[in-house]
Amino acid sequence: MFSEIKQYKVLGFNKSQVERALNINYKTVQKYWDMDPGEYSKVTIQSKNRHKKIDIYKDDILEWITDFRDMSAAQVLDWIKERYGDVKFKERSLRLYISNLRQEYNLPKASPIRQFEEVPELPMGYQAQVDMGQIWLKRLNGNKVKVYCFAMVLSHSRYKYILWTDKPFTTISFIDAHNRAFEYLGGMPAEIVYDQDRVLAVSENSGDIIYTEGFQNYINTMKYKIRLCRGFDPQSKGKIEAVVKYSKYNFAINRIFVDVDSFNEDSFKWLDRTGNGKKHEITKKIPAEVFALEKKHLLPVPELFEKNSSNISLTYAVRKNNIILYKQNRYQVPKGTYSPGKELKLMIKGSKMNIVDFDTGVLIASHQVGTRQGELIKITHPERDIHNSTEQVYERLFSALGKSDNAKILLDSIKHEKSRYCKDQFGSILNIVHLYEAALIEKALNYCVIKRLWSAGMFKETLEYLAIEDGKKVDKVSILDKLSIPAKYRGLKPEIRSISDYSDALKEDKHSWKN
Repeated sequence: MFSEIKQYKVLGFNKSQVERALNINYKTVQKYWDMDPGEYSKVTIQSKNRHKKIDIYKDDILEWITDFRDMSAAQVLDWIKERYGDVKFKERSLRLYISNLRQEYNLPKASPIRQFEEVPELPMGYQAQVDMGQIWLKRLNGNKVKVYCFAMVLSHSRYKYILWTDKPFTTISFIDAHNRAFEYLGGMPAEIVYDQDRVLAVSENSGDIIYTEGFQNYINTMKYKIRLCRGFDPQSKGKIEAVVKYSKYNFAINRIFVDVDSFNEDSFKWLDRTGNGKKHEITKKIPAEVFALEKKHLLPVPELFEKNSSNISLTYAVRKNNIILYKQNRYQVPKGTYSPGKELKLMIKGSKMNIVDFDTGVLIASHQVGTRQGELIKITHPERDIHNSTEQVYERLFSALGKSDNAKILLDSIKHEKSRYCKDQFGSILNIVHLYEAALIEKALNYCVIKRLWSAGMFKETLEYLAIEDGKKVDKVSILDKLSIPAKYRGLKPEIRSISDYSDALKEDKHSWKN
């Protein structure tokens, strides 16, 4: 090293360049920079004859690390202090000294070896293992974000479920993750293995586990068995440890995190493609294929949970393109429903799904639950179906209005005046006309034709006024329930015509009504 420093100096390199070239400390370069060979020779001789402060304890240290091969430097330091009092060297120096002694005398430190035994494969549907993990990812702007994952794996088939979130798990979100996992699997196992995490357990209590109140209520409802691993013992749940590691370093790492929904969507695709679609290294079977058989052995989710799930568990965020992602399918909600952080409730009964506003309880949309994966389930508007022509909607509405001459005049006039929107106009009338009696409808038609009111809105207002005048109040709540109002328009009050406008108009045309 001394020789190389001198060679670089002769070649005209400065001290910083020599430091980088030889990958040594700058102070070392500075120490030898102006030293001549004679001085260097004296320094070398002195260093060989120099005694270290720890040398006086060498025999004791050598005896201890020979007899106790797993002895740590911290314990050696404590024994020295116990026998000889305070020392004048640091623990770091002692660690280096002991490391050199072990190398010189071939005394490698022995680590305790824990013996394991292969566990027989568990029966189908009996056990699942659950754990959580976290990883740092980058956003589009380069900032880092910590992302958390919930993982569940069926011990027999190794079929996996992964859920990602950008917030730490709480007891409530931990329970919600279970519910989503059971929905994904189509049932639940008889037993679940957990680590001792604060979101589910308060204290080990010598085997009498004390769970958090929320999780205790949950397991009382679900009634599956729980096996809690001992603290700091990841080997006892090796299957799920491997799944968490696999999901972090095969799927998540090096991906750009945009938002939770899209990340989970990509994660489900990865599960289908790789996590559950690739042959397992231990079982040599594809988890998805084994799960097709194991699924039949899973326990049904308790009925109580099914009733409560729509109120508690199935809360989903609305994505920017106004869809809800549920069990690998996309369910459309009306345009304008989305707002940052907006959440909706999914109320599922059998094969029917109602999407309800979380705050107001207003029905947003209804769908049939998809039976396949990767589908876009659109909102059904029969009157706006692209396969229904304007003429077909016209005929349906004409029949609903009684096929009278006035009905034909009104519809033809709307079609002429509002040709671009006539299909929407017809659909608007079709949605409410069944709420009124035929005589009232004919009265409203007659009035609109006389006053030349070629508008669905005018026709609806006329119907409402005539119904009030006749003492037949219409249940407006039932009408609102049938309409899907985008969230950003809720709470806005439209301009309301005064009743006197209609009264004056009716008085003017009283003779016409008698006819």
